[in-house]
Amino acid sequence: MKKKADMMLHPIRMRIIQTLLTHQRLTVQQLIDELKDVPQATMYRHLKQLTEADLIEVVETNKIRGTIEKIYSVRKENIALSDEDINGTPPEEHLRFFMTYQANLLKEFENYVMNHQPEQYKEDGLGYWQTTFHLSGEEMQEFGEALSTVFQKFSKLEPSPERHARTIASIFIPQKGTEEKK
Repeated sequence: MKKKADMMLHPIRMRIIQTLLTHQRLTVQQLIDELKDVPQATMYRHLKQLTEADLIEVVETNKIRGTIEKIYSVRKENIALSDEDINGTPPEEHLRFFMTYQANLLKEFENYVMNHQPEQYKEDGLGYWQTTFHLSGEEMQEFGEALSTVFQKFSKLEPSPERHARTIASIFIPQKGTEEKK
């Protein structure tokens, strides 16, 4: 079986996971409606792979006109990479994973800006920025925990007519002054 990172960071599977995280529970047809550029056969193949990897699960089945409709959800406890997953990955693979992650963000950004007027960006909350912090190891740990608490609080909010899905991505890149590999 493929490594967990390979399973999650494939462009289509990453979009399926993100869509399920956003909507909580979806049928195959609802996923196809959300990810219009993913053909049905491709969707089924990737759902099967994600299910076999225990990254998503069937949470409900309904009998509809003689067929079984499956409703999928993310196994949130299984989608985080462990220290073992990270430490066992060569630098070249980390770079490949990061490029896939960035390509997914770029596609999401492209879909938004190509389908909305610039006057709408501020109202919708579109933004991108970069900030450098000067933190000790302990302060970095504290910052990460505080950020995680905020992310968890707001990621638990259920979709509603007043709430619109928004993606926030975070990347921590150590700069000068950190120990380099020798």
